[in-house]
Amino acid sequence: MAGKKPTLRRELIKMTVSISVVTLLILGLIMSIVVFRQATARAREDMGFYMESTQKQLERHLQFLESAVAYIRENRTLNRFLKGAAEDSGTVKRQLEQGANLFSEGNLAAEACPVIRDFYICSDQMRLEENHFYPLSMSQKKVLRREILKLLEDFQEGEEEFAYRTREGVLELCFRLYDERMEPMGYCAVTLDQAGLGSIFTPLEKYEAYDWGLLDRSGKQICGTQLPFQNILEPEGERDFAKERRKFVYQTMNHGFGMTSVVIVSKEKLFLTIEPMFVMMLLIYGATIMVMALASVFFSSKISRPLGDIVLKIRQMGKGDFHTRLGEYKISELQEISDSFNDTTKKIDQLIKEVYENQLLAREARIQYIQAQMNPHFMFNVLSMISMRLKMNGDEELYKMVSAFSGLMRGKIFRKGEIEIPLKDEMEIIEFYLYLQGQRFRDMVTYEIIWDSEELKECRIPRLCIEPLVENSMLHGLEPKGREGYIRVEIRRQGRDKLSVVVEDDGIGFDLEKWNENVQKEGGHPRVGIMNIQRLIHNLYGDDYGMTVWSREGEGTRIELILPYTTQGLVG
Repeated sequence: MAGKKPTLRRELIKMTVSISVVTLLILGLIMSIVVFRQATARAREDMGFYMESTQKQLERHLQFLESAVAYIRENRTLNRFLKGAAEDSGTVKRQLEQGANLFSEGNLAAEACPVIRDFYICSDQMRLEENHFYPLSMSQKKVLRREILKLLEDFQEGEEEFAYRTREGVLELCFRLYDERMEPMGYCAVTLDQAGLGSIFTPLEKYEAYDWGLLDRSGKQICGTQLPFQNILEPEGERDFAKERRKFVYQTMNHGFGMTSVVIVSKEKLFLTIEPMFVMMLLIYGATIMVMALASVFFSSKISRPLGDIVLKIRQMGKGDFHTRLGEYKISELQEISDSFNDTTKKIDQLIKEVYENQLLAREARIQYIQAQMNPHFMFNVLSMISMRLKMNGDEELYKMVSAFSGLMRGKIFRKGEIEIPLKDEMEIIEFYLYLQGQRFRDMVTYEIIWDSEELKECRIPRLCIEPLVENSMLHGLEPKGREGYIRVEIRRQGRDKLSVVVEDDGIGFDLEKWNENVQKEGGHPRVGIMNIQRLIHNLYGDDYGMTVWSREGEGTRIELILPYTTQGLVG
């Protein structure tokens, strides 16, 4: 005994819920991919902006040092001091504090947090004058002076333009000073506060973890956090760190005094800013699926409930109750069923009465269903009307596609009675076909039609002897390739009485030896059908004309047709 069959209500609910959920899943996947790409690109731009803005902030603070150096170059009192003149120490100190005001906004990375802590100028005779941000005791000043003098002495012995030394949370920078005529007149040394430098990059804390550093001209790190990789030469980019199997985004900027700043953030931190958005999307998406499923169940039940009433009434009628009737329904199809059922039960009841009362002969009723048949003329008229409507509405692309499809069908259907047609008409069919395939595989298929001369267009050839070759190149050459492809059709005259047509593609090609073996088997290969063209040409024009095939797997296929050159036609 067969198992119990599922009810219509159950199947309808199952179908509508499945379609709704699958549609939403596909749509959600597509939207997620698009939104993810856009959000990632936007997050990458934001990260680049924060990196660049922090480095520009560092550049602004270093410009404070450049301004102080320019002031020293132009100040006569400081010039004379550096060149060994006997200047009052108090006057020199005041001039230095005025030109290198460490409490100015340009030197403050944050409130009470300077970039430059100490500023020194030194003459060639090792006379030193200084300016400090933090107050120091006499003993502290002596220790610092000894350290700075030692740094300057080492700098004098070397040939580098800048000298750097990192110690106790500061970066010491040393360089030579020049007057307005660019003659050396002394030295300058400053101590950069690493805490102040680090506070410049605090906006990057939104990415939870980041690294920064200052590099010298050779790319060696002179201060900052521990960078995950060295030898950073490019202005910006991405780099894999094999040790931790992580990818990092970095950006560099060149500054004055031979320094280059670098900022490095783990690429996975990009998703910190877009994660809340995707969580919200997931919640909304899940809620949408639930609402859609409930709506599907509700509307399916609403449709299937009347069907249950109809089944019940049919069962009553089957038991002989011909007085039963169906009610009114809001859905047109259900109302038609109700009307037909009520009419049927009413007529059956009347017929039974007539049989018993008048012994009426049975009558057979025939219901004829007329199906409208669309002939090709009607189809092309409809296509023409659609293309004109598209043209009037400004949809040029769809207009061209419909026109091309209409032309392709017209060429293949209407001219069945013609054996030979002008070559230009055959090429028009091919152009329609290639245009439609180009629209189907946008940016994947290119083609070229080359005419040796315009007079060739009037040459008459067998109808549809070239178009199947182009179609074969598309279906069996380029489509399986799965990436950009090219089809070339070249028409040229060969000698006085022959026409050469070459159809060439860069598709997947095929093994010519296997193909020739399959040709003998009549249908053993998907390309065997093109041999019908060879037989047609031989039957029409003889063995002097025909087709040559060349192909190699992975390189493409080239087919050349040799036809008679005639403008009058050779077949009656």
